[in-house]
Amino acid sequence: MRGYLEGTKFPLTEIAGKKIPQIILGTHPFDGTTYTSMERDQLFREMWKGPQSMVNVMKPIVQRFGLTASRGFPSDSKLSEWHQEALKMTMKALDIEIAIVLGSILPQRKRLDVSSYLYRLSVKMAGEAFQKTWRGDPINHYWFKKRNWTESEIETFMTESTALPLPPPQAIKNVEVDYERLETLLNRWNEFNVPIYASNEAWEFMVLAQRFDELQELVNLIKKRFGTFLLGTHYAGIIIPMVEAAGIKVDGYLTPVNTAGILMFPTPTLALKALRTTTKPIIAIKPLGGGRIHPNHAFTYLFQEIGVHAAMVGIGNMEEAEETLNAAKTVLTHQE
Repeated sequence: MRGYLEGTKFPLTEIAGKKIPQIILGTHPFDGTTYTSMERDQLFREMWKGPQSMVNVMKPIVQRFGLTASRGFPSDSKLSEWHQEALKMTMKALDIEIAIVLGSILPQRKRLDVSSYLYRLSVKMAGEAFQKTWRGDPINHYWFKKRNWTESEIETFMTESTALPLPPPQAIKNVEVDYERLETLLNRWNEFNVPIYASNEAWEFMVLAQRFDELQELVNLIKKRFGTFLLGTHYAGIIIPMVEAAGIKVDGYLTPVNTAGILMFPTPTLALKALRTTTKPIIAIKPLGGGRIHPNHAFTYLFQEIGVHAAMVGIGNMEEAEETLNAAKTVLTHQE
């Protein structure tokens, strides 16, 4: 089987000594999530009828465009199981390795929602600018609808969150990490080559709780296994400065970066300030803003203006692949 470095047709970047293609296939919409509408989510959920239906999309993307890196994200859903199996089947069919940029939640023995406290810190940092950003964000609107929140419920959340005290709540400090569960999730990917581990935003609570010693122990645990650890966050303007100030030895960050400022909190300005201040690599997620930004514009911004190391893109069919990956190749080739 050809290795992913040999099989890729995209330029490579290096993160903590690990080489990875600059374009990475995301898990959306293989997980039934599009960030556009419930109706479009349902279309994909009905489209996926097993691993082979996903292979039918993945295989021509890998074969035609040489896209040999993919996000891997373990969960207990059937779609996640199919996605993992589809990656194996695609590699076997094409005799090409697909490198995995693995992520996971940070399992808790009793799950705690920290969204209210993040909102409170964001109001403290950016005031009305954050509230306007948060309230108007199109992906937030998607989540409001998915959760069936009414306008009244949204306003109540904003009001109650703003009234919270600023010190970290004791509940966050007391959350117990489920190390056994974390090990189980990671073990599901033992058969894959995982050059990069990049957490999802669920790890933010360790930063918010200021449990920096334990966070460093977790980072070291992951790095011992995979060699790298990137921290995922949707609140780059808050989380990255806290991590840097605490001296946590992460290898980079996985965070939304796009021209529209979608999901870049507490404000796009503060998020970009954090990205430009850190010297560590950035893998951009939501580069197309959930399908709201033209790929040429998106990739020019990411690679030529911001200088991210890599970008993760969601692709659900060949039409999207043609537009997105051709644009990425054009921009990256010009960059070289």
